[in-house]
Amino acid sequence: MRNFLAVALPNFTLFSFIIKKPTAVFFTIAPAVVVSPVVDFKGVAWILFWLFLADLVTGVLGSYFEWKYKTDRKDKWFFGKGEGFSSDKFKKMFVKGMVYMGFPLILYKFQNVFFIKNLRYESISDAEITLPTFILLLFCLNEGFSIVHENLPKCGFNLFERIKLMSNKLWSAWRSIKGETANEN
Repeated sequence: MRNFLAVALPNFTLFSFIIKKPTAVFFTIAPAVVVSPVVDFKGVAWILFWLFLADLVTGVLGSYFEWKYKTDRKDKWFFGKGEGFSSDKFKKMFVKGMVYMGFPLILYKFQNVFFIKNLRYESISDAEITLPTFILLLFCLNEGFSIVHENLPKCGFNLFERIKLMSNKLWSAWRSIKGETANEN
């Protein structure tokens, strides 16, 4: 019977050890696991959503300004037969939105199923980045580039040209200051 009870009942050796030596609690409790923060997927998705809307608005405005200053336009209205705004362009925006929503969600599920680790690059951020969040970041960069480099120049605001103009003026001012100080010596 003793052999049967020895096998059937669990042996709580750790519990009895802690009862006999209470100071052992400090050495037997597992240390807290240090968890590094993870970039918020929903926050990045919201940023992408607003960039997507800004790209849509600036794209429509850019198409309008191109259509407005076109000399050989056939349509009287911007929302006419496709010279300005067309349903084909709108369909492409819809497909792009579907890819922006669908691909990161599929990748999120893929990463969870296969236990793929998060990305971490300590020289940029202390937080970890999941693969879908990284893809959303790439999509945000694409939307930002589309807004600044493609759409805003069509609207009449070319950021890169303005930066180039300002840097040329600063450089010429710097050269003239250096030239004046060299002439004084």
